[in-house]
Amino acid sequence: MAMVLDAFASYLGDLLKQAAEEELGMMLGVSGDIDKMGVKLGDLKNLLADAERRRITDDGVQQWVTELKRAMYEATDILDLCRFKAMERGSSPPDMGCCNPLLFCLRNPRFSLEIGGRIKKLNLTLDSIKERSADFSFLNLGYYEDRMMARPIASYRKTNAVLEQSGVVGDQIEEDTRALVEKLANKNDTADVMVVAVVGVGGIGKITLAKKVFNDEAIQRWFNTKIWLSVTEFSEAELLKTAIITAKGKLPDGGAQDKSLLVPALAVAIRDKKFFLVLDDMWGDNEWNNFLKDPFSYGAPGIRVLVTTRHGTVARGLKALHPYHHVDKLTEDAWSLLTKQV
Repeated sequence: MAMVLDAFASYLGDLLKQAAEEELGMMLGVSGDIDKMGVKLGDLKNLLADAERRRITDDGVQQWVTELKRAMYEATDILDLCRFKAMERGSSPPDMGCCNPLLFCLRNPRFSLEIGGRIKKLNLTLDSIKERSADFSFLNLGYYEDRMMARPIASYRKTNAVLEQSGVVGDQIEEDTRALVEKLANKNDTADVMVVAVVGVGGIGKITLAKKVFNDEAIQRWFNTKIWLSVTEFSEAELLKTAIITAKGKLPDGGAQDKSLLVPALAVAIRDKKFFLVLDDMWGDNEWNNFLKDPFSYGAPGIRVLVTTRHGTVARGLKALHPYHHVDKLTEDAWSLLTKQV
């Protein structure tokens, strides 16, 4: 967890510098709040090694660590919301840097009040957490640790269906896998097309859960064609080409980037096949509704689509089966997955 805080503190430092350069210092007093928050996060980070060691036997320390986790999840939610709003307005491509989305929200009167308020509230929460840390006399280990360059907090990576066993943590993910597999491979469900959504904040284990489902023996037996698409890392043409190749179809001659040729080629590739499709890390419904849904409708009855997303609004736009499968915050399994990824 110390590494998560370190990365976030680094992010705030970069943001503050860029905000100053763009003269955003007077906007809602946000620059001052971010400056203070960065200092607090740095101080709290130096206490975490001792807190993690002591929380096993001290219920008070356990509660303190849990409160800090809640604050970090709130920070993640703020960043995700800004990125989502920026992409929704078409202001930046999916691979935007870590600072641009939050600056977009602060500049935009429609979102600035909400985001500014959440940042201020988070700052007050960190004040309380920092004050309570004095009750435990944590050892400050910051002076004895090697300083490493933190990776950007918004690191969006291309994913695949290969499951790394060391990344599978705890019993909860096994229960979630079983529940999703039963839903997706239900012989009694006769729907031609079913979209199932896994919803949760970034880094909490959505991808690992989707991989567990994708590689499950029941899924392997039930579907004769299985396709994994990492949505944010591909252009529309690349998504179509990847689907065609995975379905053992043929790419159109001379039309590798032409969607008008790729869409019918995909329809031919999956015609009458019973397939399972994973759409990982979706930030909107455009990819499915506007160019993937029609060709995939040529598959055999019983099409199943599993979507991972950070936002319930995306699941609604995809007309996903309700209730959505929410990956819970604050479980030890989820936090272990988050710290492994950072």
